[in-house]
Amino acid sequence: MAEYYNMILDEDELRWFFNHIIEKPLAYESYMIMLACRGKKLTDEEREYTKVGARGEMMREELIRCKGGLKQEWNFDIYRQAFYTYNCDKRSLLTTTGVPYPEHAMVVYSVVNPTNEIDCIEDTFEHYNNERKNLTSAILRGSQPGIQDHLVKMPKVFEHMKSCHASHTSRRIWLDFDMDIKKESRSSKVFEEAYFVLHSAGENLFGLGNFAIIKTSGGFHTLVRKECLTFNPNTFLKAVTDEAEAKGFLLAEYVDEFVANDSSHKTYNGNNIVKRSALLPTPGCRQYDSYPVVVNKGDFE
Repeated sequence: MAEYYNMILDEDELRWFFNHIIEKPLAYESYMIMLACRGKKLTDEEREYTKVGARGEMMREELIRCKGGLKQEWNFDIYRQAFYTYNCDKRSLLTTTGVPYPEHAMVVYSVVNPTNEIDCIEDTFEHYNNERKNLTSAILRGSQPGIQDHLVKMPKVFEHMKSCHASHTSRRIWLDFDMDIKKESRSSKVFEEAYFVLHSAGENLFGLGNFAIIKTSGGFHTLVRKECLTFNPNTFLKAVTDEAEAKGFLLAEYVDEFVANDSSHKTYNGNNIVKRSALLPTPGCRQYDSYPVVVNKGDFE
């Protein structure tokens, strides 16, 4: 009997996320979701058996657009359908050793800001033209290894488009602040204290209903409406740190990293330029053996 992955663990949570966070995409926009397996959640024996690397693997991308042609229909059923494609036969997703990916190491990611599909297409055609020029050059040189190499690459050129969707953002609706709590500190008390300072700083700076705090297995993602960020995002990082110090909760003892994702701003603790993926574990969908939850839903009522 076939076994199936189960990637939607709480559909009501996913519905809330759709209703309050995901805006209707424009005609040339899409939302990207991604299924991944994280190697850090595997034992040494499991990594050896599956050959999944320590950093893990990105496995299957889905794009979500409006339907209905010129009608541009948009509703939760259209959005949800993409996630249910991940509830597939385990034999359809195999590692390089021919075994299914371990479900307890899998996670469903979302990009909360829509992608500009036109930019992705232009980027892909530019990549294609470069490969075509390289093939022509190899032919003119009479380089058989070069010709063979580019003949292999050419049919795969449109796979390049998959890598574009996370980087070619159309509208920046949300900015994501990622707080990663140290593994040894992930107790209920630490999560409660961290949530308190995040919420207090968010309420003071942005107002209720303008930020969503998502509790994940390793910490919190705080989504802030871009229209409310009329100042350097470092201000929020500093406000959270100041709130924590005032409460006697020393972030440095419990937090491994606290940064603004998908941004080009300096971190509060140093001068490193942050340029990170905007991938977010999706509320209601699998993140290892549990699922992320928006913990301040009451702020949106």
